[in-house]
Amino acid sequence: MLNQLSVRNVAVIDKLDINLHDGVSVLTGETGAGKSIIIDSINMILGDRANKELVRYGTDKAVVQAVFDAPKSVINILEENDIDVEDETVIITRQVTKEGKSVARINGMVVTLNILREISDRLINIHGQHDNQALLTPIRHITFLDAYADNEEYINRYKDILSKKREIEKKISSLEMDEQEKMQRIDLLEYQVKEIKKASLEKGEEDDLREQRDIYTNAEQITKSVNEAYMNLYEGDEIQSAYDGISIAVNEISQISDLNPQLKSIYDTLNEIMYSLEDTAHEIKEFGETVEFDEQTLNEIEERLDLISRLKRKYGNSIEEILEYLKKAESELNDIKLSDERTNELKEELKSITKDLKEKGNVLTQRRENAAKVLEENIEKSLHELNMEKSKFKVNIENNGTFYDNGMDKVEFLISTNPGEPLKPLVKIASGGELSRVMLAIKSILADSDGVDTMIFDEIDTGVSGKAAMSIAKKLAVIAKNKQVICITHLPQLTAMADNHYLIQKNTDGELASTT
Repeated sequence: MLNQLSVRNVAVIDKLDINLHDGVSVLTGETGAGKSIIIDSINMILGDRANKELVRYGTDKAVVQAVFDAPKSVINILEENDIDVEDETVIITRQVTKEGKSVARINGMVVTLNILREISDRLINIHGQHDNQALLTPIRHITFLDAYADNEEYINRYKDILSKKREIEKKISSLEMDEQEKMQRIDLLEYQVKEIKKASLEKGEEDDLREQRDIYTNAEQITKSVNEAYMNLYEGDEIQSAYDGISIAVNEISQISDLNPQLKSIYDTLNEIMYSLEDTAHEIKEFGETVEFDEQTLNEIEERLDLISRLKRKYGNSIEEILEYLKKAESELNDIKLSDERTNELKEELKSITKDLKEKGNVLTQRRENAAKVLEENIEKSLHELNMEKSKFKVNIENNGTFYDNGMDKVEFLISTNPGEPLKPLVKIASGGELSRVMLAIKSILADSDGVDTMIFDEIDTGVSGKAAMSIAKKLAVIAKNKQVICITHLPQLTAMADNHYLIQKNTDGELASTT
């Protein structure tokens, strides 16, 4: 039950605090006074998209807060999300800045909009004028029937199997192709697999080949530079080598190294440099001895790199991608060669799962047919109470064996509003006022089992007047025996039936209008 609603800086509302009660509460006022803004504010609390345009002009943010006595189903969800609830009280706060940033809190803890939306249909059931239009869309009728039949669990079981069925059908479709197409695909894949395998590619091979090519291409320069470096470092004929110079220095310092610790350190360092230089010089010499220009080897490297380049253009940007393509090609080739066998296996599996799906679909059909009989009686009774005494109502269910997303049935509501007239689709016969009453009849029946304590009707009386309006007022009063009912209305008949009456007025004080 909604106990309190506080609205700050939402459109024409600067400050509004409402204490709400049991029974029927009506909100009345001139068009444009701000009644719809209150509904928008409640929708914000329930997780609707926050529109920065709702922030009152000249202010930085809009804030809406609602206090509920929450049902057990809501408390369980909140506790699962580590949100504490005391005395079954749930306080939801939604803040929206003029930049469009939104923050939602439940009992002081910041929450996602997904949590708000998860609990919203367990807190409040809002009926707006657009809901009447749902009755004019036959595809929506099955939703009403399933809600009445409590079919959610059965629909989910059906959908799980339907998903598996469609997955198997997709696999079969990918495996089935005409014989000519199959042979062409086999020839192509066999050629590709043979071409890649023949190349005997190895990961990292291309980089190694490029290094070797660089060495062979620059063999003359490498040999010249290596020899010059070796001569200068170790075996100079015409000039003193670096090794000889350091060796002389080591010998001189060795004679005085015992006289001073610093000299000893210098000696050790020079000695280490001399040995390192000797090792490096020999390493240079050995490398130089391995380098020689071989035109045949260079040609072989170029040919190998050219082969890799051609394969990359066909199968991937690297050797790793080429080898991955090979793996996929071999797998596809194997599947195609075994496609008949695999297809037969899948078709047998499809038969079994289709049989299971049909059974689940037929269970749904039976549940809908059983629920439809009771729903027809209850809606007719409710319509008679709503000043449509001669109305006949029928739920038409057609199972043509087709697997739809939520079962095998097409459902459409039919109605006859005058005696002697045949049953026809709602869209062809119901007026606006009749649609309102049909929807109210459905809502009143579903309300008995939906577990929601608060129902809000936004101009449920559209297109209704006189006796019909009084019948709607009486029906709402009946619903209010077990529910909190809040209505926005223009009709005196409905207002007269209310337990609580709130007058919504827009006042202009200076430059800005405000709602009280």
